[in-house]
Amino acid sequence: MSATLDMPETLILDPIQESERLDSLRSLNLLDTPPEDRFDRITKLAADFFKTPIAYVALIDSNRQWFKSMHGICEMETRRTASLCQYTIHRDTPFVIPDTHLHPIGKNHSLVVGKPYIRFYAGVPLTGPRGQKIGSFCLVDIKPREFSEKDVAQLISFAALVEREINLGQIIQTQNDLLETQHKLVETQARLAHEFSDAAKYVQSMLPAPFSGTETLDWYFYPSTQLGGDGLGYRRIDDDKLALYVLDVTGHGFGSALLAVTVLELLRNRAAQVDFSRPSEVIERLNRTFQMKDHSGKFFSVWYGVYSRSARTLTYANAGHPPALIFSRDKTKAGLMRTKPGGSVLGVFPELKVPETTVEFSSDSELYLFTDGLYELINDQGGRGSYDEFLACLDAETRGGKPTWDAIREWYEQSREKGLLDDDVTMLHFSCQT
Repeated sequence: MSATLDMPETLILDPIQESERLDSLRSLNLLDTPPEDRFDRITKLAADFFKTPIAYVALIDSNRQWFKSMHGICEMETRRTASLCQYTIHRDTPFVIPDTHLHPIGKNHSLVVGKPYIRFYAGVPLTGPRGQKIGSFCLVDIKPREFSEKDVAQLISFAALVEREINLGQIIQTQNDLLETQHKLVETQARLAHEFSDAAKYVQSMLPAPFSGTETLDWYFYPSTQLGGDGLGYRRIDDDKLALYVLDVTGHGFGSALLAVTVLELLRNRAAQVDFSRPSEVIERLNRTFQMKDHSGKFFSVWYGVYSRSARTLTYANAGHPPALIFSRDKTKAGLMRTKPGGSVLGVFPELKVPETTVEFSSDSELYLFTDGLYELINDQGGRGSYDEFLACLDAETRGGKPTWDAIREWYEQSREKGLLDDDVTMLHFSCQT
């Protein structure tokens, strides 16, 4: 992949966009901070992987390029106007120059004709939590080299790891602040329960609002007293397509909740380099980004589907999550259909292929998504309820004329009153009408 050859040598910046970009960069509190292993490991690994003498994470400030992490260089910063990364941050795709001597920007550049005599450059723009480009992840060589489409894809994967660390920084800092406050203030079990309640409300505040009309979406989110890792959401991909998803992180506590919030942030980040209309691609990206070895051994399940209004179809992929239910009607009968079960959960295997399935989702169809806390009820013998028992109850209620959504909510209320629930319960209902 090569860079375009008609990029201007002088960039004209929009003052408003640049101000917003700088605000986003500085809100991260990364500028002028000491080196961190979490970035340096990625930089060194990329240099070793691609066999380049130089790799770095550059943050582009107003008048300077400052290196948060660098391998093969000693300077902490350069003038912004003397950097190649100043061009990278104005792109949505990687900027690759196989041979700087043959490129209009590179051939007379000070870092090409002078030290370190750059002949090859490849940079991927880094996006901050607010969606602005705040820097770049780069490879540099002192000799020209070819860079294939596979190489570009691999470099994007490395940059995604850097982005994750950048965007997790604020969340991790918030978590640390909360934990420090907790240690100081929580002196009784009642106060601890209060803190968990506040955290659950914070997680719930990040969930999107229900909507109604030609298409209707409703949901219920019931965190357990231990605070778990359930999450749900939707996003309008375009005028035709709507994505719907539910996830469940293993375990309870702040760690599970933090991972759930981070996954939800990626799913609603419009700057993320993933096709959100392709369920299998989305799930495979989540698996690559959130490996359990990097998240205290936590893994999670996801059901992700895309509804097409024009095609009247639902395309979905399932990674270890309970099968969704679709209630459909035709001229002679109405009934519940269980979608295909999911395969492996996410975060366990570095590479995972998840198939997509497309089903009809015609007028008056209804989709029901939920986490396993809804039906894995505890009993006196220490056993757990099953999906089949739950489905049999719903099927009986539905055949008796009760709306499925009402039956699901009644199931939850009765189970809660009997003290049979000990996990988060999340459930989502989507329907469409002509």
